[in-house]
Amino acid sequence: MRHVSIVNIAFSLLIADIWFIIGAAISEYEKKDLPACSTATFFIHFFYLALFFWMLVSGLLLLYWTVMVFSHMSKPAMLAISFSLGYGAPLIIAVITIAVTAPEKQYIRDNDGVCWLNWTESMALLAFVIPSLTIVVINLLILIVVLYKILKRGVEDVTQTDERNSVVVIARCLAILTPFFGTTWVLGVGTMTTPNNLGIHIVFAIFNSLQVFNPVKKTLVNNSVKYNHMCYNIIDKWFGLFSDTEEK
Repeated sequence: MRHVSIVNIAFSLLIADIWFIIGAAISEYEKKDLPACSTATFFIHFFYLALFFWMLVSGLLLLYWTVMVFSHMSKPAMLAISFSLGYGAPLIIAVITIAVTAPEKQYIRDNDGVCWLNWTESMALLAFVIPSLTIVVINLLILIVVLYKILKRGVEDVTQTDERNSVVVIARCLAILTPFFGTTWVLGVGTMTTPNNLGIHIVFAIFNSLQVFNPVKKTLVNNSVKYNHMCYNIIDKWFGLFSDTEEK
């Protein structure tokens, strides 16, 4: 299931960026083609939402595997739920948004010629901001729960050395899971509130480029610490990063 989720996150991000480039090209024309711009805006909206909902699927799956250890759900059921949430929910939001705002000609932005959701008149942009930020908060809570489980399982037989290294291990877990779960997208709020701040845009781009990045095994593997074992076991369920090491 982790491969399905990762592939769909990468696919949604790729298609969304392609439509973003198409929308930018349409916006360059002096006389904007409204139907073409509306089409580009719809697909940008849909695929970026799909990106966030697939990140939510990723978080829920990891939470399921971490908390409900002895529970078992069939793979077809997981796939059905994942695709319904990953593509069904974004499609419903995107269709409702265009159906409500397009008849009043308040779907796209007119004041600056950009092919994106309207804000000043219909506040259609909220149909993207509210779901995405909600998912970011949910995934942040899931991340906290996962880290709590790591620490709780390591409360027995914890040595002083383990305690000294626990902060480092948690930092490693955060380095892997935080970009993947999309919590770095909270920086997107900064890009909207201060659009002329180049520094925020650069940091936002760097952090989110790590979203589908496969971390290097050798920089993370250290089987001498108990906390590390628990962190690896949880992350390995998702990424399969440490199977080679465990086999050795």
